[in-house]
Amino acid sequence: MKVSFRSAKTAVIAALLENDQLSRLELSDRAAVSPAAITEVTQHLLQQGLLLETPAMNAGKRRGRPTVQLSLQASHSCFVGVSVNEEKIQLAITDLRGEVLGHEEVTEHNDLDGLPAAIQASFTRMLRKSGVARSRVRGVGISVAGIVDAEAGICRYSAGLDWRDVPIAEKIAAALKLPAWADNDANAIAMGEKIFGRGREYDNFSIVMLGRTIGSAHYMNGMLYRGHDGSAGEIGHITVDPKGPPCRCGRNGCLDTLAGGYALRQAAKKAGLSIQNMRDLEDLAMRGNAKAIKLLRDAGAALGSAIATLVHLNDPAAVLFTDLEGFENGLFRTATRQAIENGILPRFLASTQIIFGDGEPVSLPRSAASIAAFNYLIAL
Repeated sequence: MKVSFRSAKTAVIAALLENDQLSRLELSDRAAVSPAAITEVTQHLLQQGLLLETPAMNAGKRRGRPTVQLSLQASHSCFVGVSVNEEKIQLAITDLRGEVLGHEEVTEHNDLDGLPAAIQASFTRMLRKSGVARSRVRGVGISVAGIVDAEAGICRYSAGLDWRDVPIAEKIAAALKLPAWADNDANAIAMGEKIFGRGREYDNFSIVMLGRTIGSAHYMNGMLYRGHDGSAGEIGHITVDPKGPPCRCGRNGCLDTLAGGYALRQAAKKAGLSIQNMRDLEDLAMRGNAKAIKLLRDAGAALGSAIATLVHLNDPAAVLFTDLEGFENGLFRTATRQAIENGILPRFLASTQIIFGDGEPVSLPRSAASIAAFNYLIAL
């Protein structure tokens, strides 16, 4: 991870987040820290209980002491993730490796004023059910479907939630009596992929979130890229058809209006198709329904065209899709991949991995927990 860290300690932790285990010599190389400093840092972290030592067996008949491997002690710290969007509010608690230990959905709130207390009640239930001691919880990360000032912990604007300048991190921190950090949902997914998932091996990658709307975020040189005022990644509002459907942003033909889950469900309803979710729409297409086929092909083509532009601009090593809508491996993905391959230069086609992944119900709160994990670890 090519990041300017505050200390040798955080460089060591970053290297171990990216690799399940490393020897001290490997740590020195990966973290760009001298062997003497590695010895000092790892000894301190071992005393704190943050690291584990595991002797590795020597290969073959090689003599000498076995190489000692170091890894993060996953149970040392736990983090709470809170995912807030217009459809549902979810909590999860993870360990230091991103393993989900508990999950709750918040149902007992009516408005913003009642939200902190409802989250606090769900947090208490989640701790009780998971058996996690509160003393092991180091902080809470909050992902919001909207524009978030991550440094201030304020949601500047969310159309779906009807929020403006809401100090959400401060409100949740007070309710849970824990340090709290907030970011938008696409950035949270990118951070989760970098710390816990498919992005660990990449310094340069983009994520694309397929949900009610389309979100994206980008890692460049090992760092989350936020742009000038923190709003980088608003791919859902790229205009793909100036004469297209109106978007709630006030313009016409945004990508969200053609490829977002909500827009597709509305278009299917208007076309007289009875569906509950994207899997239903994919099933209709598989059975030859012309209207379903056209909707999915057009949506995939619009998304793929936007992603091709993104690849040309950012030159990522990989584009990681997180499918929260349940398209699975159907016509929509096929159309998206074809549009990407047809829209990018051959040299990008050869060097850019296009990777689709299925999201889970707990994906968003787990990603939110990574916000807390990241901020806690870099402050050590």
